[in-house]
Parts: sequence; C-alpha cells; structure tokens
Amino acid sequence: MRLGEIIINRPAKQLNKPLTYEIPDSFGDVPIGTRVAVPLGSSKEEGILVGYCDIENPPFVIKPILAVLDPTPWFSSEMLSTARKLSEYYLCTFAEALSLFTVDKSKLKSYDRPKMEWIVPKDSFHIELFGVRKQKQRLLAKYLVEHGATSVSALRLAGFSLPVIKQVKESSHIDVEWRYAMTKTRYEEVAGRIDIPLTEAQQSVYDPIQECIANHTNKSFLLHGVTGSGKTQVYLKAAQETIRQDKIAIILVPEIALTTQIVRRFVEKFGQEVVVFHSQLTKSERYNNWERLRRKDSHIIIGARSAVFAPTEDIGLIVVDEEHDPSYKQQDMTRYDARMVARWRSESHQCPIIFGSATPSIEAYYLANQGKYQLLSLEHRIFHQPLPKVNVVDMKEEMFYGNYSVFSMALDTLIQETLQKREQIILLLNRRGHSTFVMCRDCGKPIQCPHCDISMVYHQAGQDLRCHYCDHHEKVPQICPHCGSRKIKFFGTGTQKVEEELAKRFPQARIARLDQDTTSKKGESQRILEAFGAGQYDILLGTQMVAKGHDFSNVTAVGIITADSVLHIPVYTASERTFNLLTQAAGRAGRGDKPGNVVVQTYSPEHYAIQHSTHHDYVSFYQEEIEARKALLYPPIGEMIQITLLDEKLSVVRTRATELVNTLRQACTGQRIDILGPYENGAAKIRDMYRLCIMIRGIDLSELKSYMYHSDIFTLPHIYIDVDPV
Repeated sequence: MRLGEIIINRPAKQLNKPLTYEIPDSFGDVPIGTRVAVPLGSSKEEGILVGYCDIENPPFVIKPILAVLDPTPWFSSEMLSTARKLSEYYLCTFAEALSLFTVDKSKLKSYDRPKMEWIVPKDSFHIELFGVRKQKQRLLAKYLVEHGATSVSALRLAGFSLPVIKQVKESSHIDVEWRYAMTKTRYEEVAGRIDIPLTEAQQSVYDPIQECIANHTNKSFLLHGVTGSGKTQVYLKAAQETIRQDKIAIILVPEIALTTQIVRRFVEKFGQEVVVFHSQLTKSERYNNWERLRRKDSHIIIGARSAVFAPTEDIGLIVVDEEHDPSYKQQDMTRYDARMVARWRSESHQCPIIFGSATPSIEAYYLANQGKYQLLSLEHRIFHQPLPKVNVVDMKEEMFYGNYSVFSMALDTLIQETLQKREQIILLLNRRGHSTFVMCRDCGKPIQCPHCDISMVYHQAGQDLRCHYCDHHEKVPQICPHCGSRKIKFFGTGTQKVEEELAKRFPQARIARLDQDTTSKKGESQRILEAFGAGQYDILLGTQMVAKGHDFSNVTAVGIITADSVLHIPVYTASERTFNLLTQAAGRAGRGDKPGNVVVQTYSPEHYAIQHSTHHDYVSFYQEEIEARKALLYPPIGEMIQITLLDEKLSVVRTRATELVNTLRQACTGQRIDILGPYENGAAKIRDMYRLCIMIRGIDLSELKSYMYHSDIFTLPHIYIDVDPV
C-alpha cells in the first residue's frame, strides 16, 4: 500500500502538519507536488502531495485519495522547499505558503488552460495549391506564406471568414496545432526589439552580472544608482543574456499599476517574451501567463511581489527594482517579504539576483558593507545630466512672516515659473481626502469612526466623512456627538483641498490628482500617468504614488508640500522612509534635457534625513541612520517580531495578551531577548475588534521562532504574527 503525505489546502493552523492517505494503484504514478482531492471528515478537500512515507501497522484508519486534480505536478521540489522555508521563517502554515504559488484559491477544480487554434503551413505549402477560382483561399494562402504560422483568431481579425479558413485547413500541406494564447501587456503596439547600447558606466556594472548569468552562479548584487542613471537598461541587458541561456527572468516592481514605463521598455525590446502579472488579468489570463512561463513560450515575467512565486523550474535571473519600497512586504494574511523569498529562490536556482535602487534599504546596504551583497554603483545620471537643485523651506518662518497658506512663497514662485515655461510639475502631499479630520471647537474632540479608534477624514467628492481603515462613511454632523455644540470645524489639508487651492491660484493650469480616491477604478492610475506623460496635464498632484519610478522628460519641478508627514510616524524606519520619499520624489525632476528644481516644505529642516536628501547624499544618511540602529539594536543589527491579538472584548484581548507575554518570557529565559507589551499600536480598535500588540526584539530570534512554530501559540485564534515588521 502506497502512503502519501498530504497537506490540506486550507489556512486552518490546526492542519499545518501533513495527513497520511493511501494512493491507490489505479491512479498510477502520482508525482510529489500534485494536487489531489481527499476526504476530511464528512467533506471533500483539496490537498497537495508533499511526500511518500512508510508506516508499518498504522494505529489509525488510512483513507484513500479521491482524485488526482492535475495531469502534471504544479509544485516543483524547489517550490516545496521554498514554501517550507517561508512557513517556518514567517510563522504561517505550510498550506498558506504553498497557496502563494497558485493562480487562485479555488478548491477542487482543475485549472482552465486557454489555448488557441493555429494554422501551420508545411515547407511544401504554396499559393498555387488553390485554383484560380478560389480567390479568397489564394489570398489566405499568400498571407500564410508571408506571415507563417498564425492563430485562427488572428486570421479572422485580418478579414478571413471561418469557411475560407476551414477550406485551407483541409489542405494536406497544413498542420493544425493548439497553442497557449499570447499574453496581454497593453503595449503590443510598441514591440520593436529596440536595442540601446550600454554606456561605459552601465557596462562596468553589467559585466559581473553577465558573468554570473553565463556561468549559472548565485550572487546577490546591490545596484545603487542615482535617479535617472539608467538602472533599467542594465536590467534589460541582463534579461537578454538570460533568454540567450534559455532561462526565465523574474522582474519585480513595487506596484505594477504605477510602473508602466518599465513594462513598456521590456515589451519594446522583447515583445511576446514578456508576460505581465497584475490584478487586472482574469483568472484564465493569469493561469495562461503562468503556463507560458512553465512551457518557456515566454521567458520574462514582470509583476509586483506575488510574481516572485512564478511556477517555473528554470530561473536564470531575479531583479528587484526599487528594492527599498515597503510594499514588497505583505501587510496582511501571510506576512512574507518578497525580497527574502527572491533570495531563497535565487540560491536554489543558482542564479544572480539584482537589488536596484537610488535609495537602498538600510538592510540591503548593510549587507553590502558586510560583503554578502556585491555593491555596484552608478553615480551619475545618463550623459552626466545634473541632479535637481533642492530648496528646503522652513514653514515656521513662513508663518512668522504671515504666510499661512499650504504653499510657501518659494513653491508658489516655482509653480508659476514652471507653468510660464510650459513645463510640468509634480506635487507630493502624503494625505488624501479634503481635510484630515473634523473637530468640535468647544470640546476639542474629533469625529471618530464608530467601528475604529481613529478620526475620520472629510472627502469633498461625496461630502462625507470616511474611515480609511474600514471604509465606514457618514455625513458630517451638524451637532457634536460629544457635547452637542454646533461649532464643527475642518482641520488639516488633504489632496482634494490642495487641488482646490491650485485651481484658484493657477486657473490656467491643467491639474491631475493621483491618490487612492481617484484611482479606485481599474486602469485609472495608468490612464492618468499616461495622459500626464503625453502633456495633457501641467500639474500632477498626489500621494506617495507620484514618487514611484516615473520618468517624464518635461517634468522640471517637484514640490513636496509636507515633508514631515512620514518623519513623525511612530516606527523605527521613519527617518529612512522620509529620506527615501524625498529623494525619490525629487528625482522625478530634470530627467530630460532641462534642469530640475525642487522645493521641500518642512517644519524640521535640520533633521538629518531631510538635510541629506537635499544633497542626494545616501551614504551620509546611511552612516547616521545605521549608528542609531546599532544603539537601539534595531534591524538590520537585531531582529523583531510583532504579534497582534484581536477580540471583540477589550478585557478578553488584555487577558490573552498578558498570558502570552508570560509564556514567551518563560520560553526565552537566559536569552538576550526583550518582550515588550502588551501595548496599543496606533488605533486601539479596528472594525469593532480591539487590538493589542507584543513586540519581541533580540539579536537572534531563530530559537524562539522555532518554539512558537511548534507550540500552541501558532494556533491561537485572532492572532497575527509579523516577522521583520516594516
């Protein structure tokens, strides 16, 4: 009797260990990594065969599997190994980790495999095979001679009817094949195999990468290049070498909707070698793109963090563009970091990995200084174009001189001059909505969400208050719910309000706003960015979205309205996030043949993050920041785990959190580990659930993580574990 170890594809933590089932001989050879259907209690569940085992005289009844769901295994040995690492490192179930490699979470279904019918002419195929009277068939034959193998759908688009196609198909000189559909990228019209030679500086950083690709060697590279230095061109060249080796290249970007330019660059060069993975694809299209990679019909995948789980067995290159971006860390469900998973996969496939950024994460630069990454530098923009000049404005002085506007005099002048020269400007304000909160002037209390312990934001579009945590919304009250006063006032400034002010001050300007409110509709962010790039707008106003990797040649000015909005958030990465945001936003200016100018408005002009960003000086910022991290044992010097417990009753969550703190302290007796809490972290209540946090800090938390993974802590209800929080 063959016995298989099956992981049940459900997130229940009680099912983290594999269950034993019989694999009947009638199913033949079932490879490890195959999805199967199994009985579980009175239900039928999807499972994944992760191994075989031998048990003599089992003390329990072993049931047989019910069906094999796929003709070939979905999971390779490397995928299973990576999923196991992810499960143990990020303290999630094996099933949760495995599900990250799947197209969707549908149960007990074989994936739909979309294929297209192709007409393939043989070498002996000639136009003359069709008589003079068969004019339409002769035209189709001529088309096939000129274009070669063509899908039936493409022939119909070219004007040939199904009866004509059917008659040509019946020729003995024609083969009919079913092939996987070509991928959709939105940029098919630009495909042209464009090849731009590398500059001398680019070639010098590319050479060691090319050597690793050619020799199938694993090595981690940190490509530190200033904004506009041409990092993408290095990625393109590395991908070209990867294809030459008949390997797969994975290109990760922070947010696919905001990085259309890098997708366009790859499609321009590689055409249908590129598949793009993003949320706008249907389930069938996502599976089709995965399948094209598995079959090597395409060799390049571009996508956000989930693309790191591409189900391919032959990876030759991984690129993590803008590696500093915190969006590579999943913030809900399975809280993995795509950068760590990318490292694991590159090691398993013995291929190079490139981490690229103008503002590398402190962790990445630390690893480079430790010799674990090879540091590659591009210190100048293409053709030595100058970096933009940055003017820091102290908003305290603006108020001293009577300017209470959201625009400093320097920013007002910069906008006016930019518009007069018919150039473009990007304005960054890290707050969406109209006003940040609504407050009663008598009792001083803000209007809060009834489900979350957080102030609601006023949105003028719907003339209502909206909670950015649970999306609860309601009309602005006429009377204060706390004291009954009618003195309700709007405070703070959001993107909607700044847009109003811009329209009043610069009525001739064409303004586009880019934030979560304006881009809730699919494809809207791409439409706005493409319209701005085409010159249809003069001013692009937005939140952090406007600072992410955009390259507009006519943008000569950038205004950062509130540089302090990130600086004072209560996380250890606040200074790093501020430096990155300011430097990246400033880097959008002057990328063409015109010089760039930037105005940074702040109430903390002397802070080292702001000062070093003014001079585009990453190294000096890193040196100050790493010293602060060393003093407090923050990452990358130490490790951190944050645990969040939730319950509908505050007393229950307090009891559970206190008991857990005591358990953890007993488990790490004798180790240099600090366990802080329980404490409130931000909003005390979200969606009617009270929240308390526990923070674990230490130089090495591997032993404690192992204890947690194999203990009852792992299966507690309403508990969320975040390893390496950002």
